[in-house]
Amino acid sequence: MIYLRPHHGLCIHHFIGKGYSDTFISNMKNIINKLESSDTSIITLVSGGDNICSSCPNNKDDKCLSGQKPDYYDMACLELCGLNFGDTLYWEEFKKKIQTSILEPNKLKEVCINCEWLYICENLYK
Repeated sequence: MIYLRPHHGLCIHHFIGKGYSDTFISNMKNIINKLESSDTSIITLVSGGDNICSSCPNNKDDKCLSGQKPDYYDMACLELCGLNFGDTLYWEEFKKKIQTSILEPNKLKEVCINCEWLYICENLYK
């Protein structure tokens, strides 16, 4: 079981090996490998810190130094995907919801407004 903030589904989708630190990048790669290694990988959507946040330098005493931005990203992602905190589902199912509810209707900018990494996600499609 992997605990995942909802918006991290988007981060994983667009991950190209860049991040806050070498430790963060290594952890992200490890989590992606676990998720993609099986069609039956299960996630639980959580509010606040998750398995990705655990290696983020912006995570201090289980508080995100980015303030309310990640909370907004999570809420927007949940609303568009029709999900709730605490939902447990297969990773593949969550990926499909992200694709059909956010990426295909071109709503990424609505979810990730003011994200410092948004330029990477946008450039992947040019």
